[in-house]
Amino acid sequence: MPEPEMPPYVVNLMIFLSLILAAVGVQLIVVFRTGARIKRLEKRLGSPTKTKVPVENESGHAETSEGGAFEAFLVADPQQRMLSKAEQFANFRKWRQDKGLNWG
Repeated sequence: MPEPEMPPYVVNLMIFLSLILAAVGVQLIVVFRTGARIKRLEKRLGSPTKTKVPVENESGHAETSEGGAFEAFLVADPQQRMLSKAEQFANFRKWRQDKGLNWG
């Protein structure tokens, strides 16, 4: 008993669908392998998604403000800006000591 012949468009459609299915399969393999490589690299380098939690310090707003403690010192006493840098830093160290902002 001979097999019935399929029309040519059905054969072409089946070939086309199988090619599309193969292409999707290859793309899925590439995506999964790339994801695995990225995970390996993250593990090797240390995950960049982990962020450090800022530690609360007792120094207050002066240490964390935009200009830092030195800017807070200059704002507290504007005449310090007229002094030389050496005098400013000497006064700043004394100011930090008086405020209890030094480590030691």
